[in-house]
Amino acid sequence: MYTERLGLTKLFLLAEKGLNAIATSKYNPLYYHGALPQFFLWVLFLSGLLLFAYYIPTIDNAYASTALINAYTSVKYITETIPFGVVVRGIHRYAGDAMVFTILLHMIRVWFTDRYRQYRIVQWLSGVALLFLVLVIGQTGYYLVWDERSLVLTRMTVGAFDALPGIGEPLKWWFLNGKAITNFTFSNYLFIHIGLSFSLLFGLWVHYVRMQRPVVTPPPVINYLLMACVMLAVFWFPIHMEEPAMLTAQPSQFEVDWFFLAPYVLMTAMPLQAFWGLMATLTLVTCCLPYFVKTPPVEAAEVVDSKCTGCSLCARDCPYAAIEMVPAGAGSRFKLLATVKAYRCSGCGVCVGACAFDAIDLPDLLDTDVSAKIKSLVAQQSPSG
Repeated sequence: MYTERLGLTKLFLLAEKGLNAIATSKYNPLYYHGALPQFFLWVLFLSGLLLFAYYIPTIDNAYASTALINAYTSVKYITETIPFGVVVRGIHRYAGDAMVFTILLHMIRVWFTDRYRQYRIVQWLSGVALLFLVLVIGQTGYYLVWDERSLVLTRMTVGAFDALPGIGEPLKWWFLNGKAITNFTFSNYLFIHIGLSFSLLFGLWVHYVRMQRPVVTPPPVINYLLMACVMLAVFWFPIHMEEPAMLTAQPSQFEVDWFFLAPYVLMTAMPLQAFWGLMATLTLVTCCLPYFVKTPPVEAAEVVDSKCTGCSLCARDCPYAAIEMVPAGAGSRFKLLATVKAYRCSGCGVCVGACAFDAIDLPDLLDTDVSAKIKSLVAQQSPSG
């Protein structure tokens, strides 16, 4: 299995090399794969704030008169009356899709470059939790429109909760904020949609807490290109208003956003008990997969005490705070000495490159070997070479 993954890793790195040839390493989006979802998060926050200014979370007589102020008519007013309202709705919709896509890209690259094991397991588990939150937030956004699709999704969710023994009834009551669909239901939807969105900030803090210098934003040029892609989607695939929800009707079809609504398609394809079993299995496997994959153990970097000057460059450059500066022993010419926390070390070799005194090595890759390899690569790329 490890051999197969190694081959896929090489294929992924080959794709990176191809993008470097096109965009150069400075603008290669794969080098900012963790920052791409966060860019779309800020776009979603801003566009969502603009939509929230005009949204009315009520359903009173939503199907009786289009002149009444309620969730559906407020969304319709945003879409059809407010200047550029339909554009803002489109940006909010497609930025959400793009965020899910870039999160999956981020997870794939992390997986195939082995950046999920040992000390970085917290990043993997928190990333899975963040993906789950994003999917739930995106789904509740479709409830808030309160068109026929919203009604179908609400009823399907209630039916799915009914299939859960023991906890199904409390979950259904929490979801509807009561026993039936009322204005309190929409207050709950809005709270979930906005409240969970802000909880993403805490999740990101957990995601970054073990990283020294996380890359949180791509270069401006990449941001402009990402926003241009969203705008192209907005104008090529303009969003439209469905028919308003009617509690007395039984709509059965709706347009599917595969990034967020794929679970509802699965609900129609299998018994609900099997659906919950599949969801639980996928969640468990995704969280626990790093523990089941057999990979060669990572050996921690080693400090050559006789060469260490206590300059702390290695500690500053270590991405995972695996190097700590401690007081040097008696008789040393220097005040500090570098030590490696083995349980945090990923064997990335950044510290080897940071040290100017050949005072730190990887057990299987000495600093002299690294220097020789760098000189060889420089010679190959020089005009005379």
